[in-house]
Amino acid sequence: MMKQLSDLRIVYPVSPDKRTDYIPQPKRSKPVTDPVQLPMALNAKQVAAVLGISRAGAYNLMRSEGFPTLFIGKRMVVPKDRLMDWMNTQIKM
Repeated sequence: MMKQLSDLRIVYPVSPDKRTDYIPQPKRSKPVTDPVQLPMALNAKQVAAVLGISRAGAYNLMRSEGFPTLFIGKRMVVPKDRLMDWMNTQIKM
């Protein structure tokens, strides 16, 4: 019995980057455990890693009143010593 042309399927091999069983995970910053390793001025990604929050949360915090953000043109950085002081003042006893 002969198969009709509409019954035939061509199966192509799947390339490794088109796999369906792979689910990419979001990239997360490694938590910072030693303040000595931090640079003198931290950007939003580094602030997020230190505080354990998202980068968007860090940007919101850096724009908030009372947070020690230094504006250099459009760039926002936080001096390391001021961030540590701010964190100490936020502790509720």
